[in-house]
Amino acid sequence: MNVRPSVKAFVIIGLVMLGIIAAIGSLLVYAQQEAFTNERTLLARSLALQASELRDVDPYTSLKLSVAAVHINADAASRKVLLESLLVLRREDLFSLNPRGARSVALSQDGHVALIEDADEIGVWDLSGMLDPNIEGEVEKRAKLEGDYGDVDVLALSSDGRTALVSQDNGTAVLWDLNNLAQPTRLGAINAGAASDADRRIEALALSRDGRTACVGDLDGNFSIWDLSVKTKPIRRSHVRLLGGRISSISLDADARLAAILTKERDVAIWDLGRHDNPIQLSRLDLPFKTAGPISISADGREILVGSSHRADLWSLADPAKPVHAATLDMPNKDLYDIALSDSGKISLFAGDGGSVPLWDLSSQTRPTNISSLKNYSQEVSYIAVSANGEVALTASPDRGATMWDLRDLPEMLEDPIGVACDAPDRLKITREEWTRYAGGADWTRYGGGLLGEDTLAACSIDWALS
Repeated sequence: MNVRPSVKAFVIIGLVMLGIIAAIGSLLVYAQQEAFTNERTLLARSLALQASELRDVDPYTSLKLSVAAVHINADAASRKVLLESLLVLRREDLFSLNPRGARSVALSQDGHVALIEDADEIGVWDLSGMLDPNIEGEVEKRAKLEGDYGDVDVLALSSDGRTALVSQDNGTAVLWDLNNLAQPTRLGAINAGAASDADRRIEALALSRDGRTACVGDLDGNFSIWDLSVKTKPIRRSHVRLLGGRISSISLDADARLAAILTKERDVAIWDLGRHDNPIQLSRLDLPFKTAGPISISADGREILVGSSHRADLWSLADPAKPVHAATLDMPNKDLYDIALSDSGKISLFAGDGGSVPLWDLSSQTRPTNISSLKNYSQEVSYIAVSANGEVALTASPDRGATMWDLRDLPEMLEDPIGVACDAPDRLKITREEWTRYAGGADWTRYGGGLLGEDTLAACSIDWALS
C-alpha cells in the first residue's frame, strides 16, 4: 500500500533543512570572522614589530605602523610600542658632544639648565629654547667648567640650576656660580674627609635643593656635611668615617634632612641629617640580594629605590628607623647604573645596560607599573636625570652622547596614545607601496585602503573602516 507523506511532514522536513542550512551558514560566518580575527592579531603583531625596528631610522613610519597596529588589535603589546614610538619623537640628541659619548649628567629642577660631562669637558647647557614657549631656539651649550676632571664623573646641581658642585681628580669638589650661564664663576672647594685631606678620591656627591648644603663621600668611607651658605668659604659641619668603606652613592630628600648612603655596593643605610653637626644613622635596609647598585630617595623622604641585577626594589620610609619593603620592579637590564625620580614619585627612570630606559609609575607603592621605555641606545645608558615635575629627562650614553627627552605630554600619551598620535592625522597616511611592504598580502581595502579615493590608507581611520 502506498503511503503519501502529509503536508505536515514536508513542512517539518523543510524546517529541518532550513535549520541545517542556517547552522552551516552561521558556522561559515563564524569561521570567516575567526579567520579575520586571527589575521588582524597576526598583522597587528607584525606591524608593531616592524615599528619597533624602524623607530630610530624612520620614526614617522614607525609611528604610522604602530598607530595602525593599535587600531587593528589594541592589545597591551601594540599599545606599548605606540607609546615608545611617540616618545622617540620627543627626543633631542645633543650632537655637538664628543663622539665617544657622554659620561654624566645633572639637571635643574625645572629642566632648563644641565651639566653634561663627556670625554673632554663638563659643559653648561641651556635647554630653555626647547621648553619655554616664549623662546624660539634650540638647546645650547653656553660654557664649560675648567678644571682637573679627568675620569671623574660625579656632578651635582642645585634646584634652580645656579650652583654646581663637581668633583676633581685631586680629591676635591669645586663649587661654581652659574647665575650667568655663559660665564660660570669658580667659588670655593671642599673634600670628603678632614679639611687637610685632599688626596682621597670623591665617589659620591649630593647637593641640597637650595644649594646651601653638600654631602660628600670618598673611597675610604669618609662622609662629610658642608655648609655652603657662603660658597666662597664652605664650612665642614661634620665628618664620619663609615665602617662599610667606599661610599658609592648618596641621595638626599628635598630638605636635606634625610640621606641614603650606599657603601661598597652592598650596604644601604638611612641617616638623619636634621642636625648637620651630628648626623645619626637610623637604619639599614635588609636587602634581598647580595649587591646593590644605584639608590634614589624620594623628594618627600618617604620612599627609596634600590637597584640590582634585573630588578629594583621599592622601600617605604614612612618610619625611616624601620624601612619596609614595598615592591619589586622587574627590569630588562642585567645591570642598573642610575635611578631618577620626579618629585611626585609618579615618574621613575632607570639607566643601565641594554637598549632601553624603563619608565615606571610609582603612584601605587604596592603596585608600581612599567608604563613604557625610552628606546634606541645600542649599548647602555650610564646616567639619567629628571626634572622635579617629570616633564624633562636627560640621559648620558657612551654610544649616543647626551639626549634630552621632552615628556610634557606624557600624561596625555598614557591616557590616550591614539589621540596624541592622531592630533595631525594627515601625516599618518600609509601608501599602497608601504602597505604591501609592511603588511604583506593583507587586503588593504578591508582596513580602509583607498576609501577616500586616494591610493593611501589613513592609519587613524582603520578603526572606522573595521567597524
